[in-house]
Amino acid sequence: MAKKKKTDQLSLFQKAGLWFRSFHAKNALILACTYFVLFGLYCLVCAPKQYDLSVGSISRETINATKDVVDEVTTEEKRQAAAAAVEPTYRFQEGVKEEVLGSLNEVFGELRTVVQYAQTLQDENGKQKTVFTDTEIEYAQGLVTSLTLNRYQIGTLLRTSSDSFEDMAATVSTAVENSLNTTIREGQLSQSIQTILQIVGFRIDISLTQNIVPAVLRSCLKPNMVIEQETTEIARSAAMDTVEPIMYLQGQNIIRAGDRITRSQLAMLKALGLLKDNTYDFSSYQGAALLVLVAMVCYFVSLRLLNRDLFNDPRKLLVAMIVSILGVGASVLCHLYINAYFVPMTFAPILLCVLLGSRVGYASVIPMALLISGIAAGNNSTFLYEMILMLIMSLAGGAVSVHFMKSHPQRIRVLLSGFLSAAMNALSIFAIRWMTSTETTDLLGMVLWAMSGGLLSSVLAVGMQPVLESAFHLATPSKLLEMCNPNQPLLRRLQLEAPGTYHHCLIVANLAEAAAERIGANPYLARAAGYYHDIGKLKRPMYFKENQMGENLHNKLDPYVSAAILTSHTKDGYQMALREHMPHEVANIILQHHGDTPVMYFYHKALQMSNGSPVDIREFRYEGPRPNTIEATIVMLADTIEAAVRSMQDPTPKAIDQFIERLVRGKLEDGQLSESPITLRDIDEICAAFSGVLRGVFHERIEYPEVSHHVPAQMVSQAAAPSAPSAGAAHESGNRDAPAKEGEIHEA
Repeated sequence: MAKKKKTDQLSLFQKAGLWFRSFHAKNALILACTYFVLFGLYCLVCAPKQYDLSVGSISRETINATKDVVDEVTTEEKRQAAAAAVEPTYRFQEGVKEEVLGSLNEVFGELRTVVQYAQTLQDENGKQKTVFTDTEIEYAQGLVTSLTLNRYQIGTLLRTSSDSFEDMAATVSTAVENSLNTTIREGQLSQSIQTILQIVGFRIDISLTQNIVPAVLRSCLKPNMVIEQETTEIARSAAMDTVEPIMYLQGQNIIRAGDRITRSQLAMLKALGLLKDNTYDFSSYQGAALLVLVAMVCYFVSLRLLNRDLFNDPRKLLVAMIVSILGVGASVLCHLYINAYFVPMTFAPILLCVLLGSRVGYASVIPMALLISGIAAGNNSTFLYEMILMLIMSLAGGAVSVHFMKSHPQRIRVLLSGFLSAAMNALSIFAIRWMTSTETTDLLGMVLWAMSGGLLSSVLAVGMQPVLESAFHLATPSKLLEMCNPNQPLLRRLQLEAPGTYHHCLIVANLAEAAAERIGANPYLARAAGYYHDIGKLKRPMYFKENQMGENLHNKLDPYVSAAILTSHTKDGYQMALREHMPHEVANIILQHHGDTPVMYFYHKALQMSNGSPVDIREFRYEGPRPNTIEATIVMLADTIEAAVRSMQDPTPKAIDQFIERLVRGKLEDGQLSESPITLRDIDEICAAFSGVLRGVFHERIEYPEVSHHVPAQMVSQAAAPSAPSAGAAHESGNRDAPAKEGEIHEA
């Protein structure tokens, strides 16, 4: 059991190791790195400038809100003011009158005891004292327990006569009772006490009014109308909720240069993370991380829908991500340091259309629009208006530019696409501005900056195209057209060292280009691959029949050696293509254009020399692999058909059509097209395209009449005679049932 478990663990590790070495892991790594780089670029935009400020200090510069922020301090002050303005809700409290009057009688009883105690105190002359010792005052204070009186108040009470005291008690009790018969509200007790003092102040001694009565009232008086707390709080909360938050919008001035900093302004700066207090507003970074994630998911889905094959080649996916990073990086720099509208919004879609095709260009439009418009949200001088406007301009300009270059991505069209992008930017600004505002003071400046950004997109695309083409060996139309120039070193070598092979490659290139255009494949790639598919023959040009001018060198060689020489030209060509840094698509076609077709001539020769011994046909096959792209399949068929048709004795149109059909059927029966994505309908169209080209090559010639002696007879005979058929190569057709004739050794 333990051994089995260990085996399972090893198997899991092996699977993980295989996955990490696969292109799926490379794709995941590329996408992850792209995400973090884009997030880093967004952090440059989102990172706010921080200030060292305090309440009461003077700001040396104007500070704008980097995003919408609430003035919490001022808003809270207004809310508290609104709550304080709400009148409390009261309810009548039963029994308060009786409780207050009872408490009042109890207090007056204790005070009356003090007055009576004073009457017992006489001076040396037998009169009532007016000056009291500390002991007497302290004793009098001990007689009063219901309230606290200081020494001065006790002294005032000790000097009060019984009549004055009783008059005070009766007057105060009546006034309190009258007040309680109306209402005394909670929270308004002080006002009620002042009212009572004003009423009794005219009737009782002033010393009592000032010293004794206030203390008695504060001790005994209670409100009979108490606040309904729950109802009042609900009303105050409702009043606070009606106060709208004081909002500072993104880009609005919080502080102007020369202003003195207030507490509310400082609180807003702190909320925005603009103060040097080691705190940061991470919400901006969180939003940036989420926006980049949304854009990357959108990018991934778009590529899966429009160009799934891109994920089979991490090199191309890396190019797409690098271009996207360059587009966002250039936009960040232009946005921060030049102008918000001077942004190369369509740079990435235009360049990707040129480098990787229109499908990838279309797939990049939406994610790039999200990323570039998101830059506006992170800048502290723009509004949501600019963000939406940039989103619309990016979508419109990108889609139109890619569509314009869809079929003809030449450099001149790349430049013209910049003018289209500029026009779409201008139209978008006019449309949005006329819909949302009648203000036109800054409209012209916005339009000029936006149009300049569109032109900048095409200029950057033209500048970066050759750099990325060379760095990643991309098969772009421009690169492929450049490779088809006859002055290219390898083509010049073919012309000089292997002229027969060179002319063969010219016809194959014409056949392949016509067929690719017919079925919607890449004609540039097909033509370039046709030119270079046999460059491996440069290693041993005289071992191939089309380059031989005299004796056939294979007559002295063993058939196994001859087959090895012939079949090695695909690998030799592939290695030469890699050394010359040709696009991988062209190099792969060079390697695949024979698949694993057998060299039938030397196989039959080996059979004849074996005296009945078995001969393994696998030793006479090309190493492959079989064609796995439409363009590679086209070049294979074009190479086979051109070599074989040239060996025909009477290449009439009907005979050419039948011969083409037989050769293609041979490839199908041999399984050479089993790994190709080509369809039977495509094959029919390819055969029709081949037939049209070959009819032009092997057209009928008129027979010239005899001419006068002014022209040498030898020249006349040469002009009138039909061209001799070239020795073709039926072995390249893959028809294993073909007889081994001398005419089947085109490559020998």
